[in-house]
Amino acid sequence: MAQNNSFPVKLFIYDLSGGMARQLSPVMLGRQLDGIWHTGVVVHGKEFFFGGAGINNCLPCGTILGQPNSIVDLGYTEVNEDLFQEYLDSLAESEYRGDKYNMFEHNCNTFSNDVVQFLTGKKIPSYITDLPSEILSTPFGQAIRPLLDSMAVNPGGNNITGQR
Repeated sequence: MAQNNSFPVKLFIYDLSGGMARQLSPVMLGRQLDGIWHTGVVVHGKEFFFGGAGINNCLPCGTILGQPNSIVDLGYTEVNEDLFQEYLDSLAESEYRGDKYNMFEHNCNTFSNDVVQFLTGKKIPSYITDLPSEILSTPFGQAIRPLLDSMAVNPGGNNITGQR
């Protein structure tokens, strides 16, 4: 239950493949994947995420991805909105600039995991953070890596760099 100065933290999980990963992964990868996951952290009335344009935010469910496939309740944080914005500003100027995005190694899920740990001390589910290594451990994953390394996901929203 929430205390007076605590704020709910949720993880919104989206399948970028729109269900295609579940259908095609056994043939293409030789193993079943339930989705290609994009995540956003919802706190202080906004959804925060990382993509090719850097750290962004929008109203919950406000990206072009629409409604999430699932929502994980991660508990509460005592980090107020001003302190959280300072934290995001520091990330946006360093390890989470848009040019640091990498689909396999430094993506929206890496960002969500770091932010959730900052806010709650918890981690996001491992089936999300383990997905890139699962894909890359297959011959098909290795074959398509050069193509995917050149891509960046940008589901929209407002870039937070320098916002106050």
